Amino acid sequence: MYKIIMLLLVFFSMCTYADESKWSAYAQLPIVEQPSVSPDGSKVALIYNTPEGPTVSLAQFGSLDFTILASLKLGRDRVDTVSWSGNKYIIVSASSPQWYRGEHFRVSRLYAFDVVNKVNIPLTQRKFTQQTGYEYMTFKIVSLLKNDEEHILVSTYDVKDNGYVVFKVNLANGKYNKIQNNEHDISSWSADVDGVVRLGDAYDKKDEKITRTLWYRDKEGSELKKLHTREIGKGETFNVLGITKEGGKAYILSDRETGRESLWLYDIIQGQFDSLVYTNPDYDVAGGIQNSEGELIGIRYSDDYSRKFYFNSKDSEQETSIANVLKGEHVTIVSRSVDKTKLIAVKESDNHPAMYFYFDLSKNKGGLWISEYPYLSKVSFPNVESYTFTASDGQQISGYVTFPTNIKNPPLIVYPHGGPHSRDYKYFNPQLQYMVSLGYAVLQVNFRGSEGFGSAFEAAGYFQWGKRMQQDVYDAMDWLIASNKVSSDKACVVGSSYGGYVALTATFQQPNRFDCAISIAGVSDLKELVLDNDNNGFYTGHIVNVADEAAVDELTEVSPINHIEQIKTPILLIHGTKDTRVSARQSEDFYSDAKRKHDVKYVEIKNGTHFFDDNQSQQIKYAEITKFLEKHL
Repeated sequence: MYKIIMLLLVFFSMCTYADESKWSAYAQLPIVEQPSVSPDGSKVALIYNTPEGPTVSLAQFGSLDFTILASLKLGRDRVDTVSWSGNKYIIVSASSPQWYRGEHFRVSRLYAFDVVNKVNIPLTQRKFTQQTGYEYMTFKIVSLLKNDEEHILVSTYDVKDNGYVVFKVNLANGKYNKIQNNEHDISSWSADVDGVVRLGDAYDKKDEKITRTLWYRDKEGSELKKLHTREIGKGETFNVLGITKEGGKAYILSDRETGRESLWLYDIIQGQFDSLVYTNPDYDVAGGIQNSEGELIGIRYSDDYSRKFYFNSKDSEQETSIANVLKGEHVTIVSRSVDKTKLIAVKESDNHPAMYFYFDLSKNKGGLWISEYPYLSKVSFPNVESYTFTASDGQQISGYVTFPTNIKNPPLIVYPHGGPHSRDYKYFNPQLQYMVSLGYAVLQVNFRGSEGFGSAFEAAGYFQWGKRMQQDVYDAMDWLIASNKVSSDKACVVGSSYGGYVALTATFQQPNRFDCAISIAGVSDLKELVLDNDNNGFYTGHIVNVADEAAVDELTEVSPINHIEQIKTPILLIHGTKDTRVSARQSEDFYSDAKRKHDVKYVEIKNGTHFFDDNQSQQIKYAEITKFLEKHL
């Protein structure tokens, strides 16, 4: 057993840097992630982050006595998902970065933890481990087979098919039995709740165009047939969330008619849309909600926070009842037992770390389980304020601004999000609140191209790197300065990934505007990024038409690495050596070209990933950000 109090004692004994009190409490991973209640409600599986690294752990329902089932290698492995197969097995998907042809990319492995016999089983086989390229093979869960806790369905590469196939895997011994061949170059598979492999996703690239084809079978044993074909980036979206129990209809996410991702029922036999299930007038449906047995029970969308729409009104009523008990507007059920009497709920806000609560409705018992960031749970934080303004071309833009307490006209940190086709939310953000605690106002911008606000708003950001998406950030800054709530002449731009690109681009487009810039895992050479990733149309297809050589060449105009002579702003670059999203070369090359001409510092974090998902990387990142901001802002 590993009591939670032990981790707190370890934390307070840590002293990575001399002045650790400034950032150490903030530079932590959530202490608990993905708590999952067993089907019978007796136990909770979870990711438990310790100073030594992430663990897969087990607790009795409502208890803080965590039994560590496995500890992952610090700086190498990441736990991606934790799921139950019946009440006997915990299925874990873990990934690690592998080096191949000059790049790091992430490879997933599966493990089964038998909580009854206390045995750990790697879900692989000798025939896989002995074949060439095994270290680059990824294993994906296709179905947890709700009616068969001794088996799951797994997809992985098979040399005989020269593609991804589906196996039925025995969790007791790890043996694989192939149940689905691959005749259509399918890259991913989906099954219904009974374990029948229903859907296959195939992508074909020809003349720089990527076509996606969905294959479907109407019943077990029948041949696969084409369900839908679409060129990526063209026409109405079409994404399958689930299949009805009868098997004749599918739940489809599409922006047809509404201009926003909405949930539709699609008649597979007739090959046409049946009816609209749910749409929101302002926001896209972001995805589905599944219960512990893999059944689709609702959808989710986001305004400032994530919201849910359940198909069964009783599920919605239960969540509302829990929210009333906790007296919180932003309360959601994270996981519950099959009979829905034991559940874990999370209460979230903009100015307090998320708190998990447990409820045993059969005994009318419950209480606080744990805070997501226990080291910050007693700290008072300012509210995050929403805003909307009109950009210089008339487009409505929204976002958030957070002000430090009792400081008039504070210096400003412009904090653009990554993606770029993601978005900012109002949830508690440790890094944001840390920068505010240093006395800075922090501005977040959901610039055009951000997801969740409708297809037209997201598409308005296509091909706009360094252009209108960038201008929206400048416009938001102008709007805030005009309010006389922040300093008009003290500002820094700080961003990660695409946000890092925004930061670097600002230094050459508006060289006199910012006192400093921080790029974390950012992009400096857009043309190089596109040419490195031209096989991934989902990513580069919205940056540039890669078939248009002239357009690709023009990316140099909006690439910071090509405009170093124009830069006057001090720059901090931070990048992890195991980044599988944006190569560390993007920061290395920029630093190499700029270091003799400008005030630029490069911090390379050994084994750091794109998200710096270990406590050691977080501590280094926060320390460097702190020193840089205090020097220049």
